[in-house]
Amino acid sequence: MKSGKFSFTVKILVISISLVLVGCTTTLPTFTPTNESVASENAIVATTRPTTQPTLPATQPPSATPSLTPIPTNTLTPTPIPTIQPTATEMPFAISTPSGIEVTEQVLWLFETNNNCQLPCWWGITPGQTTWDVAEQFFNTFISNIQSASSPQLVNYSPVIPLPSEVYEIGNTYASNMHPIYTVRDGIVEEILTEVSIGDTASGYLTSYTLSTFLTTYGQPSEVWVFTYRAPFEENDLPFVVALSYPEKGIIALYSDNGVRQGDLVRGCPQEDPASVLKLWSPDLNLTFEQIKSGSSAIGADRDYLPLEEATGMDVTTFYETFKNPDNTTCLETPANLWR
Repeated sequence: MKSGKFSFTVKILVISISLVLVGCTTTLPTFTPTNESVASENAIVATTRPTTQPTLPATQPPSATPSLTPIPTNTLTPTPIPTIQPTATEMPFAISTPSGIEVTEQVLWLFETNNNCQLPCWWGITPGQTTWDVAEQFFNTFISNIQSASSPQLVNYSPVIPLPSEVYEIGNTYASNMHPIYTVRDGIVEEILTEVSIGDTASGYLTSYTLSTFLTTYGQPSEVWVFTYRAPFEENDLPFVVALSYPEKGIIALYSDNGVRQGDLVRGCPQEDPASVLKLWSPDLNLTFEQIKSGSSAIGADRDYLPLEEATGMDVTTFYETFKNPDNTTCLETPANLWR
């Protein structure tokens, strides 16, 4: 079932990223904005730094004993609060640099550990918190090519990241790089779109993004959406996509399989591979699945997703309890006539 997923996912991502990055130059050319943003070892210093405040001396309280002659009170002038100027060694916010010598070793470490943070933080970069200056310095420690495209309000940055061959079995038609997109507003990373599993993932890798582990880590999704077609295309290609939506966390995770038409049903097994795509954003944006979908071709602006229960008859709680089991062999089935 894996080959179809590879073809479908990569084609979608190549189209999405090509649209965002067309005409990229180092001088940030103007492009027509899309709806994409509806919305420690060696450390890198961020632009926001705290100040240190010394404790102020307290004013002596008045005497509780009455006196005919007023007791003068000395008024203490507070000591001015100095602003501590940051030095090159201060590190109030930092992103740990990846472990390894070769670039692909570093990338593999980042995929396997997520730089010791949880989504929507991705590799140490947290939407709504991390400045692009800090993120860019982090990327510059292990890659040299960052593409960009801008609009009046936003800038999309796309680091070109080489993929470790141990994990990704890349066909000759496709480049052995990934191109995540970091959407930046007013210098702050606001959204992240990234591939996770491209093609067939070798056993033992990307285990944090298998469906059972993902559900165990992040809990029951608020919504689960399904998309497929009623019949396969050429070479038996029948995309079957399951989207886990956590709007309160700022996470959408796509699990893609090559479905199978069986009589009047289409059958798909989202547990077959790790997550294919992640869309991450600051929860403060209060975005819905529909808003994210409509602004992202990688999620599927042109796909008519259906809620899980409408598509399969299974509710979200049953899905969660079923698929968080790593030994689960149950797949999803949906009537073919629901789809185009």
